[in-house]
Amino acid sequence: MLLEISGKDFSIIEQIRWRPTSGLNILTGETGAGKSLIIDIIEILTGKRAGEEVIRAGKDHCNIEGVFHLNDSSPVREILIEQGIESEETVILSREISRDGRIFNRVNGHSVPLRLIRKIGGALIDISGQSDSVSLNDTAQQFLLLDRYANIKDLRSQVNDRVGKLHQLERDLKSLEADERETVRRIDLLEYQASEIRKAEIHQGEDEELQRESAVLANIEKLKSLSTAAYQALSGDDMTSSSALDKMGEAAYLLKEIGQLDTSMDDVLKILETALYQIEDASHTMRAYVDKLEYDPSRLEWIEQRLDLIRNLKRKYGDTLTAILEYANKTEMELKHLNVQGENRNQLQQECHSLKEEIGTLSYELSEIRQRAAITLAREIEDELAQLNMSQASFHVHFSHPEEGEKILLPNGNSCTFNNNGIDKVEFMVSTNPGEPPKPLAKIASTGETSRLMLAIKSVLSRVNTIPTLIFDEIDIGVGGRSGEIVGKKLANLSKNHQVICVTHLPQVAAFADSHYSVRKDILDGCTIATVSSIPPEARSEEIAAMMGNLSQSTRKSASELLRRAAEQKRN
Repeated sequence: MLLEISGKDFSIIEQIRWRPTSGLNILTGETGAGKSLIIDIIEILTGKRAGEEVIRAGKDHCNIEGVFHLNDSSPVREILIEQGIESEETVILSREISRDGRIFNRVNGHSVPLRLIRKIGGALIDISGQSDSVSLNDTAQQFLLLDRYANIKDLRSQVNDRVGKLHQLERDLKSLEADERETVRRIDLLEYQASEIRKAEIHQGEDEELQRESAVLANIEKLKSLSTAAYQALSGDDMTSSSALDKMGEAAYLLKEIGQLDTSMDDVLKILETALYQIEDASHTMRAYVDKLEYDPSRLEWIEQRLDLIRNLKRKYGDTLTAILEYANKTEMELKHLNVQGENRNQLQQECHSLKEEIGTLSYELSEIRQRAAITLAREIEDELAQLNMSQASFHVHFSHPEEGEKILLPNGNSCTFNNNGIDKVEFMVSTNPGEPPKPLAKIASTGETSRLMLAIKSVLSRVNTIPTLIFDEIDIGVGGRSGEIVGKKLANLSKNHQVICVTHLPQVAAFADSHYSVRKDILDGCTIATVSSIPPEARSEEIAAMMGNLSQSTRKSASELLRRAAEQKRN
């Protein structure tokens, strides 16, 4: 709800501070007094573009500001939270327009882009002018109002949720498919690498073992000569020299003789006997080593081939066998992951198919409810139009499908395009004369017809329209005196659920005001100034009589009668 409008140096308004009330606020005054300037301020405040033409003559800039009350369910609260702007029960919109072209837009003191002003303003104010309606000419708003009228918020949310999930799955699937060729190439490479390492059947330390064996085979003759000599030195097979075993045996015999005379050498004897046993073992080992030393050229060739294979693997996969085996493990893990991606792709395709079936079912149900609601809505609006002396007018909601997008199969076997609202695209259409084809709301030519049409539509949709403040700028243009009273009554009914602000020339409409304001234009020191003042209840009959053309006794009596009749109808 609009709590206060203030402005300085706006057009012919030097300064204004106007506080409309709840209910029906009526602005009256002579033609050219500046009534519509109040509406201009509100339009610009809520996002209409403006230039230096709105700045008062002789001034460098103008300032306008609006204070709005937010109820608990106001969508503006969520908008402010998204933008990180603090707010409690009110929001303040302000704009400063300079002659140098600079324009400052603020919400609760925070500088913001114009688009945010428009977004907030659109949720707070709905303006119907002499030739258009800001909200009702917007097909998106028409769509939303129809769904609210049909009370299908939950079903619409379900469709929107499913379509959002489908689009995300399709993006994921597209990403997977875009990488599919690269994935296939990667799988082929990894499978080759894993197969190459697996077939090699390498194990830890194998390269060191093979290198040792290769060195032995390559030096077999030298090793055989050296090991034979070592064996002979230990065992004494060479008859030309004494063996180590013979010498140590002699020493052991002598020590035993000593031990019989001096036991202090017994420990030395034990050491020598132990060494004698160890040398015997070494001699046997050397003998076995000599016996197995045989040159095997095929074995040596195999070892060299095996070492070449290992060196090749090292060049490709790591400097050590440990690194190669780790690489093989990583390769196996990546292959599993890539194969899972393939499974995921199949799963995503199945999920997309299931979601499309669900969206088709929900959208079909949603469309049927909408079409039934559209018939009822049209009938109610035509009833309202008949009361406004437009009984020949017809109203209907035109249904079509979204122009672009993929298609889904419906339960009736047909297929059509869809979006997050389902399979429907709607537009309010009107024919004001019999035989004329229906036209979109924005193309209704007669301002009088447009005025009554907008009032009829808003009267029917008032219970589902969440915008708190409705503004009608001379909506009664083209409306006669007899219809004016009906217009006034409908505005009064609208004000039961909304704050209504109306600029009017009809006394029959003004009589229904909860708060009545007079707009005057005066000349002060050679400058034209527009002012807004509240008309107290006791002075309203004089204002309404003046609107009738003169202040005679008969017009005063008629004005009093209008006020009495309006008060009675408002009570009923």
